[in-house]
Amino acid sequence: MTNIAEARRVIEQACGLGATDFCVCAGSRNAPLLAVLAGSDLRIYSFVDERAAAFFALGRAKLTGRPAAVVTTSGTAVAELLPAAIEAHYSGTPLILITADRPARYRGTGAPQSIEQEEIFGVYARGAVTHINVEFDEPLIDEEVVNWSAGVLAGWPGGVPPPTRQARNILPSTTAARTRAEPAGEDASAPVALRGKRPLIILGGLDSTDRPRVREFAIKLNAPIYAEPLSGLREDPALAHLVITAGERMIGRGDFDSVIRIGNVPTLRFWRDLDESRAHLPLISFSALPFTGCSRGEVHPLAALPLEVTPRDRDEAFFADDRERAASIAQILDGEQESELGMFRSLSKTIPQNARVYLGNSLPIREWDLAATRDPRGFEIAANRGANGIDGQISTFFGQCDESRANVCVVGDLTAIYDSNAPWIVQQLDAGMDWRIVIINNGGGRIFSRVPSLRKLDASMRARIIENAHAIRFDHWAAMWRIEDRVTELRPDAEASRRAWARYDALW
Repeated sequence: MTNIAEARRVIEQACGLGATDFCVCAGSRNAPLLAVLAGSDLRIYSFVDERAAAFFALGRAKLTGRPAAVVTTSGTAVAELLPAAIEAHYSGTPLILITADRPARYRGTGAPQSIEQEEIFGVYARGAVTHINVEFDEPLIDEEVVNWSAGVLAGWPGGVPPPTRQARNILPSTTAARTRAEPAGEDASAPVALRGKRPLIILGGLDSTDRPRVREFAIKLNAPIYAEPLSGLREDPALAHLVITAGERMIGRGDFDSVIRIGNVPTLRFWRDLDESRAHLPLISFSALPFTGCSRGEVHPLAALPLEVTPRDRDEAFFADDRERAASIAQILDGEQESELGMFRSLSKTIPQNARVYLGNSLPIREWDLAATRDPRGFEIAANRGANGIDGQISTFFGQCDESRANVCVVGDLTAIYDSNAPWIVQQLDAGMDWRIVIINNGGGRIFSRVPSLRKLDASMRARIIENAHAIRFDHWAAMWRIEDRVTELRPDAEASRRAWARYDALW
Protein backbone atom coordinates (compact mmCIF):
# COMPACT_ATOMS: atom_id res chain seq x y z
CA MET A 1 0.00 0.00 0.00
CA THR A 2 1.28 3.48 -0.85
CA ASN A 3 1.84 6.08 1.86
CA ILE A 4 -1.02 8.18 0.51
CA ALA A 5 -3.37 5.20 0.47
CA GLU A 6 -2.36 4.35 4.04
CA ALA A 7 -2.85 7.96 5.15
CA ARG A 8 -6.28 8.02 3.53
CA ARG A 9 -7.21 4.78 5.33
CA VAL A 10 -6.15 6.25 8.69
CA ILE A 11 -8.09 9.49 8.17
CA GLU A 12 -11.15 7.53 7.09
CA GLN A 13 -10.80 5.39 10.24
CA ALA A 14 -10.77 8.52 12.40
CA CYS A 15 -13.81 9.86 10.58
CA GLY A 16 -15.53 6.54 11.07
CA LEU A 17 -15.05 7.01 14.81
CA GLY A 18 -16.86 10.34 14.54
CA ALA A 19 -14.05 12.88 14.08
CA THR A 20 -14.63 15.96 11.94
CA ASP A 21 -12.08 18.27 13.63
CA PHE A 22 -8.39 17.62 12.98
CA CYS A 23 -5.65 19.53 14.82
CA VAL A 24 -2.42 19.22 12.86
CA CYS A 25 1.20 19.96 13.69
CA ALA A 26 3.17 19.82 10.46
CA GLY A 27 6.42 17.91 10.02
CA SER A 28 8.07 15.96 7.24
CA ARG A 29 7.15 12.49 8.49
CA ASN A 30 3.41 13.21 8.65
CA ALA A 31 3.39 14.76 5.16
CA PRO A 32 1.18 11.98 3.71
CA LEU A 33 -1.45 12.64 6.38
CA LEU A 34 -1.29 16.39 5.77
CA ALA A 35 -1.61 15.87 2.03
CA VAL A 36 -4.73 13.75 2.48
CA LEU A 37 -6.27 16.21 4.93
CA ALA A 38 -5.53 19.14 2.62
CA GLY A 39 -7.61 17.45 -0.07
CA SER A 40 -10.59 16.83 2.22
CA ASP A 41 -13.58 18.85 3.42
CA LEU A 42 -12.76 18.23 7.09
CA ARG A 43 -12.27 21.05 9.60
CA ILE A 44 -8.53 21.55 10.06
CA TYR A 45 -6.70 23.64 12.66
CA SER A 46 -2.96 24.24 12.39
CA PHE A 47 -0.59 24.43 15.39
CA VAL A 48 3.11 24.85 16.05
CA ASP A 49 2.93 23.14 19.45
CA GLU A 50 1.65 19.61 19.86
CA ARG A 51 0.70 20.03 23.51
CA ALA A 52 -1.52 23.03 22.72
CA ALA A 53 -3.01 21.17 19.75
CA ALA A 54 -3.94 18.19 21.91
CA PHE A 55 -5.60 20.31 24.57
CA PHE A 56 -7.48 22.31 21.93
CA ALA A 57 -8.70 19.00 20.50
CA LEU A 58 -9.75 17.98 24.00
CA GLY A 59 -11.82 21.17 24.23
CA ARG A 60 -13.43 20.54 20.85
CA ALA A 61 -14.36 17.01 21.91
CA LYS A 62 -15.90 18.28 25.15
CA LEU A 63 -17.91 20.87 23.24
CA THR A 64 -19.18 18.68 20.39
CA GLY A 65 -19.42 15.32 22.15
CA ARG A 66 -17.47 13.77 19.25
CA PRO A 67 -13.81 12.71 19.23
CA ALA A 68 -11.39 15.27 17.84
CA ALA A 69 -8.14 14.15 16.23
CA VAL A 70 -4.57 15.35 16.62
CA VAL A 71 -2.03 14.65 13.88
CA THR A 72 1.69 14.83 14.66
CA THR A 73 5.02 14.01 13.11
CA SER A 74 7.39 11.50 14.71
CA GLY A 75 9.76 11.66 17.70
CA THR A 76 9.30 13.83 20.77
CA ALA A 77 6.32 15.50 19.07
CA VAL A 78 4.35 12.40 20.03
CA ALA A 79 5.32 12.67 23.70
CA GLU A 80 3.82 16.17 23.87
CA LEU A 81 0.36 14.61 23.57
CA LEU A 82 0.59 12.70 26.86
CA PRO A 83 -0.82 15.39 29.23
CA ALA A 84 -3.99 15.80 27.15
CA ALA A 85 -4.30 12.03 26.78
CA ILE A 86 -4.21 11.68 30.57
CA GLU A 87 -6.89 14.36 31.00
CA ALA A 88 -9.04 12.73 28.31
CA HIS A 89 -8.70 9.35 30.01
CA TYR A 90 -9.81 10.54 33.43
CA SER A 91 -12.56 12.82 32.13
CA GLY A 92 -13.95 10.26 29.68
CA THR A 93 -13.42 12.60 26.72
CA PRO A 94 -13.02 10.97 23.29
CA LEU A 95 -9.69 11.82 21.66
CA ILE A 96 -7.90 10.35 18.64
CA LEU A 97 -4.11 10.66 18.43
CA ILE A 98 -2.65 10.03 14.97
CA THR A 99 1.13 9.89 15.08
CA ALA A 100 3.41 9.48 12.07
CA ASP A 101 6.36 7.16 12.62
CA ARG A 102 9.51 6.09 10.86
CA PRO A 103 9.61 2.46 9.70
CA ALA A 104 9.96 -0.19 12.42
CA ARG A 105 13.52 -1.00 11.40
CA TYR A 106 14.65 2.29 12.96
CA ARG A 107 13.26 1.56 16.43
CA GLY A 108 15.91 1.34 19.09
CA THR A 109 18.63 2.59 16.75
CA GLY A 110 18.82 6.18 18.00
CA ALA A 111 18.19 7.44 14.45
CA PRO A 112 16.91 11.05 14.27
CA GLN A 113 13.27 11.43 15.28
CA SER A 114 12.98 7.73 16.05
CA ILE A 115 11.60 6.85 19.46
CA GLU A 116 9.45 4.01 20.80
CA GLN A 117 6.04 5.35 19.70
CA GLU A 118 4.10 2.09 19.86
CA GLU A 119 2.18 1.92 23.17
CA ILE A 120 3.80 5.19 24.28
CA PHE A 121 0.55 6.27 25.98
CA GLY A 122 0.16 3.00 27.88
CA VAL A 123 -3.06 2.72 29.89
CA TYR A 124 -4.15 6.19 28.78
CA ALA A 125 -4.88 4.92 25.27
CA ARG A 126 -7.09 2.05 26.38
CA GLY A 127 -10.24 3.96 27.23
CA ALA A 128 -11.48 7.25 25.83
CA VAL A 129 -8.26 7.77 23.86
CA THR A 130 -7.47 6.01 20.59
CA HIS A 131 -3.87 6.01 19.39
CA ILE A 132 -3.16 5.30 15.74
CA ASN A 133 0.57 5.06 14.99
CA VAL A 134 1.33 4.84 11.29
CA GLU A 135 4.71 4.17 9.67
CA PHE A 136 5.78 5.99 6.52
CA ASP A 137 8.87 5.16 4.49
CA GLU A 138 10.58 7.28 1.83
CA PRO A 139 9.49 8.71 -0.50
CA LEU A 140 6.81 10.17 1.73
CA ILE A 141 4.55 11.55 -1.02
CA ASP A 142 4.39 8.58 -3.34
CA GLU A 143 1.28 9.34 -5.38
CA GLU A 144 -0.80 12.32 -6.40
CA VAL A 145 -3.63 13.40 -4.10
CA VAL A 146 -6.57 14.66 -6.12
CA ASN A 147 -10.04 15.77 -4.90
CA TRP A 148 -10.14 13.40 -1.98
CA SER A 149 -13.13 13.78 0.34
CA ALA A 150 -14.02 12.19 3.64
CA GLY A 151 -16.67 10.05 2.02
CA VAL A 152 -17.46 8.27 5.25
CA LEU A 153 -19.19 11.46 6.43
CA ALA A 154 -21.78 11.24 3.70
CA GLY A 155 -23.87 8.78 5.69
CA TRP A 156 -24.63 11.34 8.41
CA PRO A 157 -27.14 14.20 8.06
CA GLY A 158 -25.27 17.27 6.89
CA GLY A 159 -22.03 15.30 6.81
CA VAL A 160 -21.66 15.53 10.59
CA PRO A 161 -21.84 12.54 12.96
CA PRO A 162 -24.15 12.84 15.95
CA PRO A 163 -22.65 13.79 19.35
CA THR A 164 -21.56 11.03 21.66
CA ARG A 165 -22.48 11.40 25.33
CA GLN A 166 -19.53 11.54 27.67
CA ALA A 167 -18.05 8.10 28.39
CA ARG A 168 -20.89 6.16 26.83
CA ASN A 169 -19.58 3.84 24.12
CA ILE A 170 -17.22 6.57 22.97
CA LEU A 171 -15.24 4.36 20.61
CA PRO A 172 -16.01 0.82 19.45
CA SER A 173 -13.25 -0.80 21.52
CA THR A 174 -13.79 1.09 24.76
CA THR A 175 -17.18 0.09 26.08
CA ALA A 176 -15.88 -2.31 28.70
CA ALA A 177 -13.33 0.19 29.96
CA ARG A 178 -15.86 2.94 30.54
CA THR A 179 -18.41 1.14 32.72
CA ARG A 180 -18.24 -0.59 36.09
CA ALA A 181 -17.83 -4.33 35.87
CA GLU A 182 -21.11 -5.98 36.85
CA PRO A 183 -21.62 -9.53 38.15
CA ALA A 184 -23.14 -11.85 35.62
CA GLY A 185 -26.86 -11.36 35.31
CA GLU A 186 -26.95 -8.05 37.22
CA ASP A 187 -28.93 -5.27 35.58
CA ALA A 188 -26.68 -2.17 35.45
CA SER A 189 -29.76 0.04 35.58
CA ALA A 190 -31.31 -1.69 38.61
CA PRO A 191 -31.75 0.80 41.47
CA VAL A 192 -29.20 0.55 44.25
CA ALA A 193 -30.13 0.54 47.94
CA LEU A 194 -28.85 3.51 49.92
CA ARG A 195 -27.41 3.40 53.42
CA GLY A 196 -27.65 6.02 56.12
CA LYS A 197 -30.42 8.08 57.69
CA ARG A 198 -28.48 11.38 57.44
CA PRO A 199 -26.64 11.28 54.10
CA LEU A 200 -24.74 14.07 52.40
CA ILE A 201 -25.06 14.31 48.62
CA ILE A 202 -21.99 15.58 46.75
CA LEU A 203 -22.59 16.55 43.13
CA GLY A 204 -19.51 16.50 40.88
CA GLY A 205 -19.37 17.17 37.15
CA LEU A 206 -22.52 16.10 35.31
CA ASP A 207 -23.52 15.88 31.69
CA SER A 208 -26.51 18.14 31.05
CA THR A 209 -28.58 15.13 29.99
CA ASP A 210 -28.08 13.51 33.41
CA ARG A 211 -29.16 16.52 35.45
CA PRO A 212 -32.96 15.93 35.33
CA ARG A 213 -32.64 12.46 36.89
CA VAL A 214 -30.19 13.73 39.50
CA ARG A 215 -32.48 16.65 40.33
CA GLU A 216 -35.46 14.33 40.76
CA PHE A 217 -33.50 11.98 43.02
CA ALA A 218 -32.15 14.82 45.19
CA ILE A 219 -35.57 16.38 45.67
CA LYS A 220 -37.10 13.05 46.67
CA LEU A 221 -34.28 12.16 49.09
CA ASN A 222 -34.48 15.62 50.72
CA ALA A 223 -30.86 15.45 51.98
CA PRO A 224 -28.31 18.31 52.11
CA ILE A 225 -26.41 18.80 48.85
CA TYR A 226 -22.93 20.09 48.18
CA ALA A 227 -23.09 21.01 44.47
CA GLU A 228 -19.82 21.81 42.71
CA PRO A 229 -19.96 24.35 39.86
CA LEU A 230 -19.32 21.63 37.25
CA SER A 231 -22.49 19.82 38.30
CA GLY A 232 -24.59 22.50 36.62
CA LEU A 233 -26.96 22.34 39.63
CA ARG A 234 -25.21 24.75 42.02
CA GLU A 235 -27.70 27.53 41.24
CA ASP A 236 -30.68 25.33 40.31
CA PRO A 237 -33.83 26.97 41.78
CA ALA A 238 -35.48 23.58 42.30
CA LEU A 239 -32.65 22.55 44.66
CA ALA A 240 -32.12 25.89 46.38
CA HIS A 241 -33.69 24.64 49.62
CA LEU A 242 -31.25 21.72 49.80
CA VAL A 243 -27.94 23.14 48.54
CA ILE A 244 -25.26 24.11 51.05
CA THR A 245 -24.40 27.76 50.34
CA ALA A 246 -21.70 28.67 52.88
CA GLY A 247 -18.92 26.69 51.23
CA GLU A 248 -17.06 23.49 51.93
CA ARG A 249 -16.36 24.22 55.59
CA MET A 250 -20.09 23.99 56.28
CA ILE A 251 -19.97 20.26 55.56
CA GLY A 252 -17.95 19.76 58.72
CA ARG A 253 -20.82 21.16 60.79
CA GLY A 254 -23.28 18.57 59.56
CA ASP A 255 -24.09 15.35 61.40
CA PHE A 256 -23.80 13.09 58.34
CA ASP A 257 -23.67 9.32 58.59
CA SER A 258 -22.98 8.53 54.90
CA VAL A 259 -21.96 10.13 51.60
CA ILE A 260 -23.59 9.78 48.20
CA ARG A 261 -21.45 11.07 45.36
CA ILE A 262 -23.16 11.71 42.03
CA GLY A 263 -21.18 12.69 38.94
CA ASN A 264 -17.44 12.94 38.35
CA VAL A 265 -14.85 12.84 41.13
CA PRO A 266 -15.16 16.00 43.27
CA THR A 267 -12.31 18.44 43.90
CA LEU A 268 -13.11 19.54 47.45
CA ARG A 269 -10.90 18.73 50.43
CA PHE A 270 -13.75 16.93 52.22
CA TRP A 271 -13.65 14.30 49.49
CA ARG A 272 -10.01 13.49 50.20
CA ASP A 273 -10.80 13.30 53.90
CA LEU A 274 -13.05 10.33 53.17
CA ASP A 275 -9.81 8.35 52.83
CA GLU A 276 -8.37 9.78 56.02
CA SER A 277 -10.16 11.49 58.89
CA ARG A 278 -13.64 10.47 57.66
CA ALA A 279 -12.87 6.94 56.55
CA HIS A 280 -15.66 5.68 58.82
CA LEU A 281 -18.41 7.20 56.64
CA PRO A 282 -20.04 4.78 54.17
CA LEU A 283 -19.55 5.97 50.60
CA ILE A 284 -21.39 5.14 47.39
CA SER A 285 -20.94 6.74 43.97
CA PHE A 286 -23.07 7.07 40.84
CA SER A 287 -21.18 8.23 37.78
CA ALA A 288 -20.78 7.91 34.02
CA LEU A 289 -17.10 7.22 34.67
CA PRO A 290 -15.69 4.16 36.47
CA PHE A 291 -13.31 5.96 38.82
CA THR A 292 -13.92 5.77 42.57
CA GLY A 293 -11.82 8.89 43.18
CA CYS A 294 -10.48 7.46 46.45
CA SER A 295 -9.21 4.16 47.78
CA ARG A 296 -12.63 2.80 48.72
CA GLY A 297 -16.25 2.81 47.73
CA GLU A 298 -18.09 1.49 44.71
CA VAL A 299 -19.23 3.14 41.50
CA HIS A 300 -22.63 2.47 39.96
CA PRO A 301 -23.94 3.80 36.64
CA LEU A 302 -26.15 6.86 36.84
CA ALA A 303 -29.02 4.78 35.51
CA ALA A 304 -28.94 2.88 38.82
CA LEU A 305 -29.68 6.04 40.81
CA PRO A 306 -32.91 5.11 42.65
CA LEU A 307 -35.94 7.34 42.19
CA GLU A 308 -38.09 5.53 44.74
CA VAL A 309 -36.50 6.58 48.03
CA THR A 310 -37.57 7.41 51.56
CA PRO A 311 -37.31 11.18 52.19
CA ARG A 312 -34.83 12.10 54.90
CA ASP A 313 -35.79 14.42 57.74
CA ARG A 314 -34.70 17.98 57.16
CA ASP A 315 -32.20 19.42 59.67
CA GLU A 316 -33.61 22.94 59.95
CA ALA A 317 -30.92 24.08 62.39
CA PHE A 318 -28.15 23.04 59.94
CA PHE A 319 -29.70 24.96 57.05
CA ALA A 320 -30.39 28.03 59.18
CA ASP A 321 -26.74 28.04 60.23
CA ASP A 322 -25.66 27.63 56.62
CA ARG A 323 -27.77 30.55 55.36
CA GLU A 324 -26.56 32.81 58.15
CA ARG A 325 -22.92 32.05 57.43
CA ALA A 326 -23.45 32.47 53.66
CA ALA A 327 -24.93 35.92 54.27
CA SER A 328 -21.92 36.83 56.42
CA ILE A 329 -19.53 35.66 53.70
CA ALA A 330 -21.35 37.76 51.10
CA GLN A 331 -21.12 40.77 53.39
CA ILE A 332 -17.37 40.25 53.84
CA LEU A 333 -16.74 39.99 50.10
CA ASP A 334 -18.93 42.95 49.22
CA GLY A 335 -16.90 44.96 51.71
CA GLU A 336 -13.55 43.76 50.29
CA GLN A 337 -14.09 44.04 46.56
CA GLU A 338 -10.36 44.46 45.85
CA SER A 339 -9.60 41.11 47.47
CA GLU A 340 -9.24 38.02 45.33
CA LEU A 341 -12.47 36.52 46.65
CA GLY A 342 -14.25 39.83 46.21
CA MET A 343 -13.13 39.98 42.59
CA PHE A 344 -14.52 36.52 41.94
CA ARG A 345 -17.85 37.56 43.41
CA SER A 346 -17.97 40.73 41.30
CA LEU A 347 -16.85 38.87 38.19
CA SER A 348 -19.62 36.30 38.56
CA LYS A 349 -22.17 39.12 38.58
CA THR A 350 -20.80 40.87 35.47
CA ILE A 351 -20.25 37.91 33.15
CA PRO A 352 -23.12 37.81 30.60
CA GLN A 353 -25.99 35.52 31.45
CA ASN A 354 -25.95 32.07 29.82
CA ALA A 355 -22.21 32.37 29.18
CA ARG A 356 -19.93 29.38 29.02
CA VAL A 357 -17.46 29.94 31.86
CA TYR A 358 -14.22 27.99 31.81
CA LEU A 359 -12.46 27.80 35.18
CA GLY A 360 -8.78 26.98 34.83
CA ASN A 361 -7.05 24.91 37.50
CA SER A 362 -7.72 24.61 41.19
CA LEU A 363 -7.72 28.12 42.66
CA PRO A 364 -10.31 29.62 40.26
CA ILE A 365 -12.53 26.57 40.76
CA ARG A 366 -12.35 26.71 44.53
CA GLU A 367 -12.77 30.47 44.78
CA TRP A 368 -15.63 30.52 42.28
CA ASP A 369 -17.31 27.81 44.32
CA LEU A 370 -16.98 29.86 47.50
CA ALA A 371 -17.50 33.40 46.23
CA ALA A 372 -19.53 33.37 43.01
CA THR A 373 -23.13 34.52 43.08
CA ARG A 374 -25.78 31.86 43.48
CA ASP A 375 -28.29 33.74 41.39
CA PRO A 376 -29.46 31.50 38.53
CA ARG A 377 -27.64 33.17 35.63
CA GLY A 378 -27.64 30.20 33.26
CA PHE A 379 -23.86 29.68 33.23
CA GLU A 380 -22.46 26.48 31.78
CA ILE A 381 -19.31 25.84 33.81
CA ALA A 382 -16.42 23.95 32.20
CA ALA A 383 -12.98 22.87 33.39
CA ASN A 384 -10.32 20.18 33.05
CA ARG A 385 -10.79 18.21 36.25
CA GLY A 386 -10.00 14.68 35.11
CA ALA A 387 -6.40 14.76 36.35
CA ASN A 388 -6.55 18.27 37.86
CA GLY A 389 -3.44 19.39 35.96
CA ILE A 390 -2.32 22.93 35.17
CA ASP A 391 -1.50 22.00 31.56
CA GLY A 392 -3.23 23.40 28.49
CA GLN A 393 -6.03 25.29 30.23
CA ILE A 394 -6.30 28.21 27.79
CA SER A 395 -5.90 25.88 24.80
CA THR A 396 -8.76 23.74 26.08
CA PHE A 397 -10.85 26.87 26.57
CA PHE A 398 -10.33 27.90 22.96
CA GLY A 399 -11.34 24.42 21.84
CA GLN A 400 -14.52 24.62 23.93
CA CYS A 401 -15.59 28.08 22.77
CA ASP A 402 -19.22 27.94 21.72
CA GLU A 403 -20.25 30.11 18.77
CA SER A 404 -23.78 30.44 20.13
CA ARG A 405 -22.90 32.17 23.43
CA ALA A 406 -20.37 34.31 25.27
CA ASN A 407 -17.26 32.41 26.40
CA VAL A 408 -15.19 33.50 29.40
CA CYS A 409 -11.98 31.86 30.61
CA VAL A 410 -10.91 32.56 34.20
CA VAL A 411 -7.34 31.49 35.01
CA GLY A 412 -4.61 32.33 37.45
CA ASP A 413 -1.33 33.92 36.43
CA LEU A 414 0.80 30.75 36.59
CA THR A 415 -1.76 28.84 34.56
CA ALA A 416 -1.69 31.54 31.90
CA ILE A 417 2.11 31.51 31.81
CA TYR A 418 2.15 27.74 31.48
CA ASP A 419 -0.04 27.89 28.35
CA SER A 420 1.18 31.21 26.98
CA ASN A 421 1.29 30.09 23.34
CA ALA A 422 -2.39 29.09 23.34
CA PRO A 423 -3.54 32.23 21.43
CA TRP A 424 -1.78 30.92 18.30
CA ILE A 425 -5.16 29.47 17.32
CA VAL A 426 -7.06 32.75 17.61
CA GLN A 427 -6.64 33.73 13.95
CA GLN A 428 -8.21 30.42 12.92
CA LEU A 429 -11.34 30.87 15.03
CA ASP A 430 -14.53 32.44 13.78
CA ALA A 431 -13.93 36.21 13.81
CA GLY A 432 -17.38 36.78 15.28
CA MET A 433 -16.94 34.41 18.21
CA ASP A 434 -17.49 36.07 21.59
CA TRP A 435 -14.66 35.13 23.95
CA ARG A 436 -12.62 36.72 26.72
CA ILE A 437 -9.79 35.66 29.00
CA VAL A 438 -9.71 36.92 32.59
CA ILE A 439 -6.36 36.47 34.35
CA ILE A 440 -6.33 36.71 38.14
CA ASN A 441 -2.75 37.90 38.63
CA ASN A 442 -1.78 37.69 42.27
CA GLY A 443 1.93 37.37 41.57
CA GLY A 444 2.32 33.62 42.05
CA GLY A 445 0.66 30.43 43.21
CA ARG A 446 -1.17 31.88 46.20
CA ILE A 447 -3.24 28.75 46.70
CA PHE A 448 -0.17 27.25 48.40
CA SER A 449 -0.21 29.99 51.01
CA ARG A 450 -3.38 28.41 52.47
CA VAL A 451 -2.10 24.83 52.54
CA PRO A 452 -1.51 24.12 56.26
CA SER A 453 1.48 21.81 55.73
CA LEU A 454 3.28 24.43 53.61
CA ARG A 455 2.73 27.29 56.04
CA LYS A 456 5.31 25.68 58.31
CA LEU A 457 8.06 26.30 55.76
CA ASP A 458 10.28 29.36 55.71
CA ALA A 459 8.23 32.23 54.24
CA SER A 460 10.92 33.44 51.82
CA MET A 461 11.57 29.92 50.50
CA ARG A 462 7.82 29.29 50.15
CA ALA A 463 7.35 32.48 48.12
CA ARG A 464 10.36 31.89 45.88
CA ILE A 465 10.18 28.17 45.25
CA ILE A 466 6.68 26.94 46.01
CA GLU A 467 4.50 29.95 45.23
CA ASN A 468 6.79 31.08 42.35
CA ALA A 469 6.37 34.74 43.26
CA HIS A 470 6.84 37.08 40.30
CA ALA A 471 6.14 40.59 38.99
CA ILE A 472 4.96 39.62 35.50
CA ARG A 473 2.23 41.61 33.78
CA PHE A 474 0.14 40.32 30.87
CA ASP A 475 -0.41 43.48 28.81
CA HIS A 476 2.61 42.78 26.58
CA TRP A 477 1.58 39.15 26.21
CA ALA A 478 -1.85 40.24 25.01
CA ALA A 479 -0.27 42.77 22.66
CA MET A 480 2.04 40.12 21.18
CA TRP A 481 -0.97 38.06 20.17
CA ARG A 482 -3.03 41.16 19.26
CA ILE A 483 -5.78 40.26 21.70
CA GLU A 484 -5.56 43.29 23.99
CA ASP A 485 -9.31 43.86 23.75
CA ARG A 486 -9.99 40.24 24.76
CA VAL A 487 -7.83 40.00 27.88
CA THR A 488 -8.70 41.39 31.30
CA GLU A 489 -6.01 41.28 33.96
CA LEU A 490 -7.23 41.57 37.54
CA ARG A 491 -4.65 42.27 40.23
CA PRO A 492 -6.07 41.63 43.71
CA ASP A 493 -4.87 43.79 46.56
CA ALA A 494 -2.80 41.51 48.79
CA GLU A 495 -3.81 43.26 52.01
CA ALA A 496 -7.49 43.20 51.07
CA SER A 497 -7.19 39.47 50.31
CA ARG A 498 -5.52 38.89 53.67
CA ARG A 499 -8.32 40.74 55.47
CA ALA A 500 -11.04 38.89 53.56
CA TRP A 501 -9.56 35.48 54.34
CA ALA A 502 -8.99 36.42 57.98
CA ARG A 503 -12.60 37.51 58.40
CA TYR A 504 -13.79 34.39 56.59
CA ASP A 505 -11.66 32.14 58.80
CA ALA A 506 -13.01 33.91 61.88
CA LEU A 507 -16.54 32.78 60.95
CA TRP A 508 -15.58 29.18 61.70
